[in-house]
Amino acid sequence: MSSLNLKALNIRGLAHIAVVAGLAFGLSACFRPLHGPTASGESLQNVLASIDVPEVKWPDNQARIGHYLRSELIYALNGSGSDVPKRYDLKLSLAQGLTTPIVDSESGRALSATLTGNLTYTLTTADGKTVITQGTATSAATYDRFEQRFATLRAGRDAEIRLARELAQQVRTRLQAALVRS
Repeated sequence: MSSLNLKALNIRGLAHIAVVAGLAFGLSACFRPLHGPTASGESLQNVLASIDVPEVKWPDNQARIGHYLRSELIYALNGSGSDVPKRYDLKLSLAQGLTTPIVDSESGRALSATLTGNLTYTLTTADGKTVITQGTATSAATYDRFEQRFATLRAGRDAEIRLARELAQQVRTRLQAALVRS
């Protein structure tokens, strides 16, 4: 290749780098950091701590996972435990399912199970008049089922805790994204 062609390639390469850098710099002001202050200038952590997660009367088959879910949400939103005046209410509704995709052909016993959950949430102002955001978080947790009944029971509870933790983290992230803009 001649030196003239190398210079042309270098100039084109520098031009491409300049264009990409210019676009990146120009668009950098379009994004708001998730953990930065909100549009009002208040700390996002303080805004999250002002969300009340009220007790929910869960159906009997969802009482345990509902308890785990509420505890995980309270910790995710206000891990400091500080007493902050509540400005928002978080309403929750859970749809839960259990499937057993693997069954032993000899014994007819399920060897594993998948616990699925769809958590519908609505964040409103404390007076309930304005809806800030709403949505549905979905996740699943699998666990092995054993011949020992207690081991299977414990594995199922651990799966409920993992599912509750994952749903709570999804809701927290979505609430952060909604509140950083408001």
